Amino acid sequence: MNEAFRPVVAVVQTRMTSSRLPGKVLKPLAGAPLIRRTLERVLRIGGVDRVVVALAEGPAHDAVLPALDGLNVMIVRGSEDDVLARTAAAARAANAATVVRVTSDCPLIDPAVSASVIAAYLAGHAAGIRYARTAFTTGFPHGFDTEVFEAKALYEAEAAASDPYEREHVTPYIWRRAATYPAAILDAWPDRRQWRLVVDTEDDYRLASAVYDALYPRNPNFGFADICALFAARPDLLSMNAHVGPQSYVGLG
Repeated sequence: MNEAFRPVVAVVQTRMTSSRLPGKVLKPLAGAPLIRRTLERVLRIGGVDRVVVALAEGPAHDAVLPALDGLNVMIVRGSEDDVLARTAAAARAANAATVVRVTSDCPLIDPAVSASVIAAYLAGHAAGIRYARTAFTTGFPHGFDTEVFEAKALYEAEAAASDPYEREHVTPYIWRRAATYPAAILDAWPDRRQWRLVVDTEDDYRLASAVYDALYPRNPNFGFADICALFAARPDLLSMNAHVGPQSYVGLG
C-alpha cells in the first residue's frame, strides 16, 4: 500500500444509550459482549493499521470500558450527540490518513467485505475517488456497512457541517456532495440488503445470537459465505427480525 494512505485507521463508534435497545453493545454473543465481538472482526480487516473505539463521554458509557480490556484498540472519548466531532477526534488521535468507519452494532460484519471497500477506495484514488462504501440500498446485508474516506474529508466535514443530521450521522456531509467527494460504491449480487444483521432491536439481537450460537463454536472467524450457508439451511432464522422496518444506512454510534 502507498504510504501516503497510511495509517489506515478503523473508527468504531459506540455508546450505551441506544434509543431502541439501550445497552445493546454489552449484550452477550457466544460468551462475550457484542462490542467485543464486533471489534474482534474489525481487527481482522486486511489493510487496517489501527483500530480506535470512539466512545461517548460521560458516566453512562463507562460500562463499555471493561469489555475492551486486552484488545489492541485505542479509546477516544467524545460528544455523545456530535458523532462527527467524536469520530474526527478519534481519527486525529490515531494520526489517520485514511479512515474506515464501522458502527459497534455490527457484530456480523465480514472483514473480507470491509477490506474490499478499502481496496476499492485505494484503486480509485488516482482517478479522484475520495469516499468509498458498501451500497446504500442493495447488495450486502444491513450490518456489513463499511465506509472508507480521506481523513482530510472527515476534517472538512467536521469544520463545515451545520445540519444536525450531518453531525449525528458523520458522513452525510461527504456523500451528499459527490462533486467534491467522488465516490466508489461496492454492490453485490444476489441482493441480500433485506437481511438485518445489524443489532438495533431485541429481535435483531435474537438473530445475531442464533448465528453466533450456530457458527462461532466451530469457526470463530466465520464469514459471509458461512452465514449464507446457514440461512440456506435454516431460512426460518431470518423470520426472527423480518418484521423490523428498514433502518438508516448506518447506526448512530
